[in-house]
Amino acid sequence: MRNIYIIILIFIFSSCSRPNALPSEAVQKQPWGSVDLNITKNTSEFDIRNSLGNSLKLNYLDSNATKKFNILAISGGGSHGAYGCGVLNGWKDSGDMPKFDVVTGISTGSIISTFIFLGGKNIDKISKIYTSISTSDIYYYNFFKLFGGSSITSTEPLKDMLKKFITQEVLDKVAIEYKAGRRLYVGTTNLDNGNLIVWDMTAIAASNHKDKLQLYRDIIYASSAIPVLFDPQYFKVNYKNKEYYQMHVDGGINSYVFMIGMYDNWNKVLGIKNDVKLDISLYILANRQYRYKKQNQPVSGDGIISILIAVTKNSVDLNYDRSIYRIYKACEKKGYNFYYTGIEDDIILKYLPHQFNTKEMKKLFKDGYDKGRNGISWQTSISEDEILKH
Repeated sequence: MRNIYIIILIFIFSSCSRPNALPSEAVQKQPWGSVDLNITKNTSEFDIRNSLGNSLKLNYLDSNATKKFNILAISGGGSHGAYGCGVLNGWKDSGDMPKFDVVTGISTGSIISTFIFLGGKNIDKISKIYTSISTSDIYYYNFFKLFGGSSITSTEPLKDMLKKFITQEVLDKVAIEYKAGRRLYVGTTNLDNGNLIVWDMTAIAASNHKDKLQLYRDIIYASSAIPVLFDPQYFKVNYKNKEYYQMHVDGGINSYVFMIGMYDNWNKVLGIKNDVKLDISLYILANRQYRYKKQNQPVSGDGIISILIAVTKNSVDLNYDRSIYRIYKACEKKGYNFYYTGIEDDIILKYLPHQFNTKEMKKLFKDGYDKGRNGISWQTSISEDEILKH
């Protein structure tokens, strides 16, 4: 009975106030910097027609010859992002990595994405981060936050790391790429309406917004903010001359990997004939194992934590599989080239994504580097039977 009283007290005192939420009639409003995915709109640089569309135009219409349009989508995966960093570093060193016209990142992929987008030595920089950090460099447990807080940890180490590595100099470089027609997108989950929110990081970097550097960092933090473990991030939205705030968390809750506009008519966005075939390749780099193998391991116990971990893992598995398959079907429908690679099935993962064990991350990086350096065996299709095996 004593434990029951403790749990009740925790729930009573853990209910905390939040910044002013939007009224229900305005809950779908988007914060500045996020992409409006409605293809009919054409009034802002953040409309999809002026974000992705302008990128396509610069790459196709302003060129004498049709060029290959390359997209890289980096998945979530927490500490397992060390593997993706290894693949990208090895791929770079092989000399076969294309220059990506669009890069998308979600969750841990959002942290990696800026450095991959900029390329060169920036890839080395993010690789060093993912092979040297430990859990204490990201967060530490603070159970006092159960009484009036929105998470069980303090994430000041992660925020300090973002301040150190996401600098004005980095933003200036991203802005240059925006003007060259390249795009970087990061995804967060808006808990107030359940939607995936996509941010045009390149347009933000190239803007005159006075707080763009902090906004850029906040978006990356929000994309990585695992609910309950990390505090949510609040973004300001103006409505009827009043300030309101939306609650955003880990983008992987909504989609484990993403690319915007996959079901839109890109020829229409470009204003060219529908019979003109676009030469587009989409590469997915997954920081986890596809068809995650449970290895017939039963739930370790019947405690709350054991059950919560098991339920979360199952939910993530399903979300991941659906996210990959959804993108594959879109590519198949539109005739785009699809390439997928993830952590190999024979690699044993001893630590969960929220556990940053330096030794395991170094090994994951090496495994990924060897794959990237020696030639990636891309999976180019996903059968329906493969999905139904889950």
